[in-house]
Amino acid sequence: MIELKNITKIYPNGFQAIKNLDLYVEKGDIMGIIGYSGAGKSTLIRLINRLELPSSGKVIVDKQNILALCESELQKTRQKIGMIFQHFNLLESRNVFGNIAFALEIAKWKKDSIKERVKELLQLVGLEDKASFYPSQLSGGQKQRVAIARALANSPKILLCDEATSALDTKTTKSILNLLHELQQKLHLTILLITHQIEVVREICNNMCVMSAGEIIEYGRVEAVFASPKHEVTKELISYLPALSSEEILKQTHKQIYKISFIGQYIHDPLISEIVKKFGVSVNILAGNIEALSHTEIGHLFIAFDDNQEANIKAINYLQEKGVLVEKIDS
Repeated sequence: MIELKNITKIYPNGFQAIKNLDLYVEKGDIMGIIGYSGAGKSTLIRLINRLELPSSGKVIVDKQNILALCESELQKTRQKIGMIFQHFNLLESRNVFGNIAFALEIAKWKKDSIKERVKELLQLVGLEDKASFYPSQLSGGQKQRVAIARALANSPKILLCDEATSALDTKTTKSILNLLHELQQKLHLTILLITHQIEVVREICNNMCVMSAGEIIEYGRVEAVFASPKHEVTKELISYLPALSSEEILKQTHKQIYKISFIGQYIHDPLISEIVKKFGVSVNILAGNIEALSHTEIGHLFIAFDDNQEANIKAINYLQEKGVLVEKIDS
């Protein structure tokens, strides 16, 4: 769906933002492009819809070389490439309906058709009751939903997301990512997602590439890159990955799940090994991490027990006697 061949981008001041870059995005992919600030991510995404021109190379979108298009052809092609931004870019003078309708007005839709289409889009993003609201009356998540509806107005094949969740809190980020995933499946979109948040890649992407200093330094399936990162930048980014939430852990198994929190002196003790030997319990470790606080460390471990209730109770009591916090996670 997207093919970049030997792309370079050099600005008039001599700064080279993109260096000899190749990128392939298959139809139906959710491709995550991650890297630190200044890596060249936003420049790259702007090259795909020709908001910027490369200094050299080819940009092929849906089998069309968009660098060869005249202005009217480019305008039609851009209607099939939706884009959402970090700061929403809504028109404050227009209400939600008007903001979404604006994309259709530019595309010269008829008034009656615009009304119907906006109604469909509001349902699609879950904002049916917010049509008359103005941006100042909306939360960050609602603003981004409006921006997504506007980006989808002309039924694009591709959705470009430039740091689309960076301005949102964790809970709202998850809801927006869930929405994007649902829309991708429902509308058969190809999504290219620029982010500096590694948890966003984990949550939604099937393929990923890591950028640094204008180059792609690592590329592959998300699970393959996470399992065996090759480049130091990739290793560092993955090391900042937040621990899985209780809800995410619950998706992994239907067994009895407990969250065990270690503080202070027991954090480096082999307590799980002890309960396995002492009580014969079968323990499956699902996830874990150690957080360094300003004055101490705290460790979290999510474990699943088998169905031996008597042994499990003894093991839990033993852990609690050691001063470990044990919390049962319920669905």
